[in-house]
Amino acid sequence: MAVAYPTSMPSTPGVTKSKFGLRTNVDVFESKFTGTVQTRERQGARWVGEYSVAQMTRAQAAARTAFLTSLNGPAGTFYGFDPDAKTPLGVGTGSPLVKGASQTGTTLLTDGWTADQAIIMQAGDYFEVASRLYMVITNAASDGSGDATLQISPQLRESPTNNAVITVSNPKVKMRLLTNNESRWDSNEMSLYGINFVGVESL
Repeated sequence: MAVAYPTSMPSTPGVTKSKFGLRTNVDVFESKFTGTVQTRERQGARWVGEYSVAQMTRAQAAARTAFLTSLNGPAGTFYGFDPDAKTPLGVGTGSPLVKGASQTGTTLLTDGWTADQAIIMQAGDYFEVASRLYMVITNAASDGSGDATLQISPQLRESPTNNAVITVSNPKVKMRLLTNNESRWDSNEMSLYGINFVGVESL
C-alpha cells in the first residue's frame, strides 16, 4: 500500500532536541547614500522545524529511518509541529471557529470560545486552521459571547471559510524535508543511532 501524505512522525522514541520558528519573506532596501532602510513584507513566510532524536538502538530507530525514507526526499510531506508547545498557555477552551468569511491580513475574528476569559489565548500560543499553522502574537480575551479577535503571524495565507474549525491542541503544519535528496542517519561504535532532519512548510 502506498504511503498517504502528509504522514505523521513516529511518536516514539520522542524528539530529544528541536528548533522551530518562522522564516519570513521580507525584502530590505537600504540607501547607500543615507542609510535609510525600507522593508516590504511579502507572502511566503514559512515555518521551519529542525528535529533531533539521539541514543537509539537499531530497533528503536527503525520506525524513524523508515519514516524518513518513505518521504522520498522532498517529494513526500509530513506533519511538523513545535514539540514544546502542543497545548496553549492561555485558557484555550470552548469550540472555537472562524467568525466570518473573506478575512485577510494579520487579524482573525473568531467565536465559540469559553466566554469572559481575560487570556483565552496567550501570546506565543499556536493554532491550526484550514490546514495552516499560526501563532497568536498578543494576548487575546474572549467577550461575554465567546468572541475573540486574534492578532496572528504569519498573515493569513488563504481566507478561511466562515465557521472553519480552529485547533489549539496539537496544532500542526504540513512540511517537506529540507534536503539535497538524501535521507541519512548516523550511529556510533555502540550501534546507537542519532537522527537529525529539517522540515520546511509546504505551501
